[in-house]
Amino acid sequence: MQDRDDAERAKQVEQALTHYPIGDRVGVEHIPMGLIHGTYRVESATGMYIVQRLHPDLSSDSNLRDYQAVTAHLADQSFPAPRLILTGEGNPSADVRGDRYRLTTFLKGESYDCVKNTRMVKEAALMLGSFHTAMADFRYEFQAGRPLHDSPKHLEFLQSALRQFRNHPMMGEVGPLAEKVSTDLPRHFLPTPWASRVVHGDPKISNVLFDPATGRAVGLIDLDSCARHTVLVDIGDAVRSWCREGPEDQATPFLADRFRAFCEGYRQSDAPLSGAERPLIAPSCRLITLELASRFLRDALEDRYFGWDAARFASRPAHNLARAKGCLFLYESMAGQREEMEKVVGEVWG
Repeated sequence: MQDRDDAERAKQVEQALTHYPIGDRVGVEHIPMGLIHGTYRVESATGMYIVQRLHPDLSSDSNLRDYQAVTAHLADQSFPAPRLILTGEGNPSADVRGDRYRLTTFLKGESYDCVKNTRMVKEAALMLGSFHTAMADFRYEFQAGRPLHDSPKHLEFLQSALRQFRNHPMMGEVGPLAEKVSTDLPRHFLPTPWASRVVHGDPKISNVLFDPATGRAVGLIDLDSCARHTVLVDIGDAVRSWCREGPEDQATPFLADRFRAFCEGYRQSDAPLSGAERPLIAPSCRLITLELASRFLRDALEDRYFGWDAARFASRPAHNLARAKGCLFLYESMAGQREEMEKVVGEVWG
């Protein structure tokens, strides 16, 4: 069944590519990365490209317009990010059997699922801060209106799922974890108002590309979630992803030396961060970690959103449960190192 599904997907990708003026295709390779889209590397007579089968929640006209505006602005800023390629008809995507496919330029660089060392964190932080700086004069009004890091809303979604799926076979494990999230998450809501800036929205380490020869960060990908928010949500999400060992579906502790490397790299980028924002860096890391736990627990019940590893887990709910447990372990580890995190922020920013 899986082989048949893969073959059918391959046919759809080939059909989608006929809409683009990229010349004869030499090869198409599936890239098993990311939790949301289906991603393929395309080699043609005119170069290398990336084509993605977009997740239905991220394939609306408004999502595509936002993506097009962001990538065009970054191109004007000479920032290393993908550039959207329009179809021969001038459309931002190609529709094939109910799915939408988007083509972008290919960026050279390696993507890693896990951080290897503190230098990697510092390089990635410099890239993230440079992105925030590049988007500082972006005047476009986002249209998609997705609840990006709307922590109270995500908590509402979780509680709604708990009510709807109260007889779910995994409720015995999900319930106690959800109770912990429901208790602790509101204690970390960020104070308002905050300085609204353009954020990446999903700065996990696999979305930063590196030059394997030099170790330098050379690109930033996966720009579907860009929106206006406080940059603290990007910082918190990056720290959650980068300042630990191993994948997020394992119980691994928070690493303070990587947090210091993050702060030093971000500070080096000269991205603006006010005196009011700096004391909220450490709390924002705990906030985003709990928020993501809430999303994984919700999808453990709803079984519809996040991708999952069929080679390691029996089902999407099982993988999401493991991810939620990993988030909560990391959250407790962060909480135990709260004073050290605050000390690092004070030393780096003065």
